[in-house]
Amino acid sequence: MNTPPPSPSMASTYGAWLISLFVETILYGIGVLQAFLYYQWWGTDPRSIKLAVFVVMVLETVQLCFFFRSSYFRFVQRFGILQGDLVWSDSLQLFANYLSAFAVQIFFATRVYLLTREQARDFKASLAGIYAVGVLAVLQLSAGIAQTVLTYKLRSFSKLDETTAITTLQTAASLLCDIVITIHLCFYLARSKTGLPTTERLLKALMINAINRGFLTAITSTMTMILFLVFPHNFWFFLSIAPNSKLYMNSMLATLNMRGHIWRNAHPNGDWETINLGNMGTHHSTVPQVEFDTLPGSVDNTDHDSGSIATKSYHSSAVPSY
Repeated sequence: MNTPPPSPSMASTYGAWLISLFVETILYGIGVLQAFLYYQWWGTDPRSIKLAVFVVMVLETVQLCFFFRSSYFRFVQRFGILQGDLVWSDSLQLFANYLSAFAVQIFFATRVYLLTREQARDFKASLAGIYAVGVLAVLQLSAGIAQTVLTYKLRSFSKLDETTAITTLQTAASLLCDIVITIHLCFYLARSKTGLPTTERLLKALMINAINRGFLTAITSTMTMILFLVFPHNFWFFLSIAPNSKLYMNSMLATLNMRGHIWRNAHPNGDWETINLGNMGTHHSTVPQVEFDTLPGSVDNTDHDSGSIATKSYHSSAVPSY
């Protein structure tokens, strides 16, 4: 005869829920500010990047709205009743969470592609890592969709232990994807070192940023896996799964917004030179060509007829964006 699980306490259910909502809302507000600054500073970015930022912001907004809908249902409509049934908004917020993480992972996969495509000797090897990121991102999304459907069918938090296998697969795939992206970026940035002080400072800053980005999202994925396996009948895993997608969003926006800061630290003298944009497709340099842009708040000295742009001196690009 199976022994029923002990009844969860308020602290381990609604307490964890409210803390998760609080943390997630703060991270969402930070993300909104970053998105606003991005569109203010980087208006000349390619449309594909602007669209990626817009899509991620929409998904994060939808996810938070569903989270608030679930909270309103439990704390207002069913005030005073400790109930463990799952509603439709619970499942949809999970789906929006996984979809947003997938969008950010694919975004960084494209950055890796742009980083390595000019290195003929390494590009074929790099493709293996890019494909691995793509496969892991699709796997975590597929597992997330399966988990969303399963939780909707179960309709009860007390039965979430039945989703252990699919939840473990989803978090493990997301964790491995973040690790592969971070290692890939650091490896190819390290191979681009030339010994020049400016280049060394630039690459060091990019590698530190890549490690910080991957570390935060990898930690939340690991915590979600551990907390769900150890406390399957409580909501402690909400403390990491809820903010996870917001960390993806903020890591993506921080990477885009801090390009100017990284560039200024690498070029303390701040002298100017002219780069011909028309030659960028065939330009070869010691640092991989990724993307080029003017600094936020800088004077746009673009000669639209000749395809040139006056930027701070850097022989490969004005602002790196991997």
